[in-house]
Amino acid sequence: MARIAADRKQGTRALQYLSKIQDSTPAIELLRAEASESAGLHATAVRILDGLRPEANADPRVGFALGIACARMGLYDRAEVAFNSVLSKRPDDFEVLFNLGRAAARAQHYDRAQRALEVALKLQPNDVDTLFELGRAHAATQDYARAVFVLAQARQLAPKRPDILLALARAAEDAGYYGDSALAYDEYLQIQPDDTVRRDRARAYGYTVVRLDEGLKELAWYVQKHPDDPIGYYDLAQFSWTADPQKALDQLSTALRLDPKFVAARYNRAWLLHRLGRTAESLPDLQSAVQIDPKNLRALDQLGLTYLSLDQPAAAEKVLRRALAISPEDPEVLMHLGRALISLDREEEARSYLEAFEKVRPRRHRDPRREAGMIELATLPVAERTGREIKRLREDAHTHPGDPELQLRLAVLLLVDGQLEEAAGEFRTLLTLNADSRIWAEGGAALVRAEQYALAREFLTRASADVPGVRLDLAIALFFTDGPKPALQMIDTVPDGEQAGDYLLMKARILDAAGQSAEAEKVLQEGLGRAISRPHVAQQAALLLLQHHRPAEAQKILGLALQSNPQNADLILINAIALALLERNSAAEQALKEIELRWPEWDGPYVVHGLLLERAAQPRDARQKLQTAIALGSRDPSGRCALARLAAPSSNPDAQCACRAGLYESLFPSCDHR
Repeated sequence: MARIAADRKQGTRALQYLSKIQDSTPAIELLRAEASESAGLHATAVRILDGLRPEANADPRVGFALGIACARMGLYDRAEVAFNSVLSKRPDDFEVLFNLGRAAARAQHYDRAQRALEVALKLQPNDVDTLFELGRAHAATQDYARAVFVLAQARQLAPKRPDILLALARAAEDAGYYGDSALAYDEYLQIQPDDTVRRDRARAYGYTVVRLDEGLKELAWYVQKHPDDPIGYYDLAQFSWTADPQKALDQLSTALRLDPKFVAARYNRAWLLHRLGRTAESLPDLQSAVQIDPKNLRALDQLGLTYLSLDQPAAAEKVLRRALAISPEDPEVLMHLGRALISLDREEEARSYLEAFEKVRPRRHRDPRREAGMIELATLPVAERTGREIKRLREDAHTHPGDPELQLRLAVLLLVDGQLEEAAGEFRTLLTLNADSRIWAEGGAALVRAEQYALAREFLTRASADVPGVRLDLAIALFFTDGPKPALQMIDTVPDGEQAGDYLLMKARILDAAGQSAEAEKVLQEGLGRAISRPHVAQQAALLLLQHHRPAEAQKILGLALQSNPQNADLILINAIALALLERNSAAEQALKEIELRWPEWDGPYVVHGLLLERAAQPRDARQKLQTAIALGSRDPSGRCALARLAAPSSNPDAQCACRAGLYESLFPSCDHR
């Protein structure tokens, strides 16, 4: 009866039963300790456990029972010590290893837990409970890819166990394997319906993209049924911000009304406010997020960056130093602190942080085509998730070396991640495989988007006979590799059905480069009224117009292109230049600040910003922007010359610096470089 009462956490009743028993054997004393802990008599329970330690050290059976009792009481550190002591006497005892691993995991000693559970699996490779515990331990250490691998094995052995399915679904979601996660959630809900899990499954649906509509319907149903759950509104905001940012703001505000200490919601509402150009309004949310969670590195960093954007470098420095104390080698914090110090006219001090940033910065180019989702901004960096996906694809491609689809996915992912040399190697491997025209066309289009024109030409040449639609991309690749003549010959073979706005604008660019100005103008005028789908074509058309001093038309093209490509940094930068050339300086500065906040490691915007401020007779601010660009590795002579002019405005020692003035010169250098 005492055992039953203790199992039901009825400690006082269990002690009443035990008071009738005059027995002090280890089994009774351990039960007495459990009952005392359950009754709130912690000191009594600990005294009993300490009294049993000599017997536990002498007899492994007592030691094992002591570990089990401590685990039942939630005293996992003590349980781990007890099982570890038994293991020293029975190193190959599966039950001891398993319970040691489970107790260590509950005590959050995950390295110890993993070692014990891995040894237990060597003894019993198909033990489902051990696989489950090991998978959970990997997930707790954020090794989600490994967790998925282990939990999938457990699911294979016990396909209907809901706890395994739920753990697998959540680990797969955290690993970024959203399709697998959605399927695991589906299987769980068939066995054990649960509204909260339906909410989480809807989130996974949203991240698969192809099941986004299902996810939005599920989340809408959930918040209607559970209007008091802030996470439901937060999840909805993740998927509605792109199409309806105001609706997403309302959803985040509802989540915060329900839970004012919801740090992720505060962080993301601040992020969204900034994206809408309401940076000052984002400040209170970031300040609250940091107040709630003073150790939140990303919130501190974003707060510092927001202060910088609001021209409050002293406040930025203070916050960023707090972030640096938490993570001394975080590249973003180092770079932002360097920027803050430059803004405070402390260039020498800033240099040391920017040099440290150069040593630890991720070796990947900016990626304007892959904007992180809101939850990714608030949690794991995109680079980490992408790295795991690359690793998985490498393993798959190695296992299936003749599969061109896998090889293409790996090459494109490396390309998008900015690992250009590795991507080029994988694309060249793909060229050796037996693939169809679709593979060649997709690979070539991806390479054109990444401005890897020489390699793109090889892919597109293979595809052009069977897929005439790729000939425009092939013409673009030829233009940048072989010049306007072969590009013009190729673009004239584009089928009539493909001759839309992209075709006309690119043809005008090629004609102009070939010296056929009158024909170029005619084609350009026809193309200006057509839709544009390729951002790189819009960029080339805008450059053509700017080269001919037609910024208003260039800005019109760029504005249309940005509606469908709002995350394209190159378009935003050229649009800022066009706005500045139209004397719309306030709008230009806002665009530049947006780029500096979203892609702070890119030197180009700082050069343009410095030139704009120089023209506006703001020498101090201009100098700070240009010094930041140079510290980030800029080799743009326009920026260096502007800095030289600012240092010696009356007697510039470099004659070329006089002609390298202005935004036109930064786009189309005309100085004599001999």
